[in-house]
Amino acid sequence: MPFVGNPRQEIPKGIAFSLKDYCEKVIREDKAGHIAHHHQPILQRLGLSDEQWLTLTTEFEQHFCYAAGSEVMMKQFKAHTGHQRIRGMGKARTLLRSA
Repeated sequence: MPFVGNPRQEIPKGIAFSLKDYCEKVIREDKAGHIAHHHQPILQRLGLSDEQWLTLTTEFEQHFCYAAGSEVMMKQFKAHTGHQRIRGMGKARTLLRSA
């Protein structure tokens, strides 16, 4: 869902925070799950470039349907569910090749 800003009457469907406010609430050192500064940036740890991340976050529903993940994981899902084809296999190959 999109971030739609602060709560108000007739609020559009979405998360009632701005993205900045949300990040300030969840990305804090005193919160459980905080990632220490000495760790590599998250995209490096995931093996994703900025461009890959942008495509995944802005075009996700255009490329994936039943499952999303690395090509290996999507092949496992396809075999497990008995699907002949899974939409997104090509994008999984190009966007998530090292994930």
